[in-house]
Amino acid sequence: MKKVSLFLGVLTSVILMTTMSSCNKTKYGNVVFWQLTGSGYGITVVSLDGVSSNITSEYNSAPECGASGCAVFNNLEEGSYNYTASDGTDTWSGSVQITEGCKTVKLY
Repeated sequence: MKKVSLFLGVLTSVILMTTMSSCNKTKYGNVVFWQLTGSGYGITVVSLDGVSSNITSEYNSAPECGASGCAVFNNLEEGSYNYTASDGTDTWSGSVQITEGCKTVKLY
């Protein structure tokens, strides 16, 4: 009886470990769109798969994730996203690959 109980306990543990290790957790990332100081662009509206955010400041180098004045998009599932941007005169478009963490995209 003890051997059967031990066997069932081990079998249950193996099944639980296999089930838990096969769980795929969704990963999320962020992207920040920015422009260089002195670029001469006005307020730039960035749209990422239909959601818009504005660039209202310029930076000398890539800003920190979530910096004010940048077009910031948070908690995006990993994958490829299309973007468009315009300051009323110039336009940009492309795609960005989101991975876990933060990515910066300079518009120029």
